[in-house]
Amino acid sequence: MQPDKEPFYAEKYLLSMWQCGCYINTQNIIDMGSSLGLELSFKKRSSLLQALLLYVKKLHKEQQFLSLISDLLDHKVQTLHHHVMSYPKAALFMQPCVAKIEKTKYLLNREFALSTKDENA
Repeated sequence: MQPDKEPFYAEKYLLSMWQCGCYINTQNIIDMGSSLGLELSFKKRSSLLQALLLYVKKLHKEQQFLSLISDLLDHKVQTLHHHVMSYPKAALFMQPCVAKIEKTKYLLNREFALSTKDENA
């Protein structure tokens, strides 16, 4: 298995529905921040996500963030599966989204595992 040739930029990746496979809205980001002890005001998604990721890295809350984002992505996958069950003909369009969400979870796990290894070294 070859490593990915492109670097992984979590912020840009999570903001792109095309890459991530789902839309992470402003309220999702604010709720994750709140769960981690960070109060975020309503602004652009990119600003909120950037502030959240900086906070996570600064306070070494990578594992908590990873758990929250994984739960959010799992919920989005469950929603897609529910829609596939209700609308079987839509499966052709929804299955690639599920695959992208799973890839996003893998990349986030890899990214945050690497960042915690670097700190411990």
